[in-house]
Amino acid sequence: ICGSGVNSSILHYGHAGAPNSKQMRDGDICLFDLGGEYSSYTSDITCSFPINGCFTEKQRGIYNAVLKSSRAVMAATKPGSSWIELHKLSERVLLSELKELGLVHGSIDDMMN
Repeated sequence: ICGSGVNSSILHYGHAGAPNSKQMRDGDICLFDLGGEYSSYTSDITCSFPINGCFTEKQRGIYNAVLKSSRAVMAATKPGSSWIELHKLSERVLLSELKELGLVHGSIDDMMN
C-alpha cells in the first residue's frame, strides 16, 4: 500500500473502479504498508514520512507522539505481557501526547473509556 495526503489513512483505497490516481504534493505525508512472505514466514512493516523530506510542526508532533507510544510499548514488553495492557499503554501515551499538542481535549481516562 502506498497512500499520501488524505489517502494515507485509508487502506486499499484504490481499486479497479476507482484506481489510485492521486498525485503526491509538497507537504503530504506518504504512508507505505509493505508485507512479504517467504517459506511460510510473513512480515509486515509500515512507515510514514514527508514527501518533501521536511515535517511541518504538526506532522512532527504527531510522528513523535506515535514514536513515543511505540517505544513505551516496546520498553514494557516482556514475557507474560498482556496484549490488552500494552494496547492500553499505547493509547494512554498517544492520547497524552496529542492532548499536549492541543489535538484532543478532555480527560485521558474519559477518552480511553
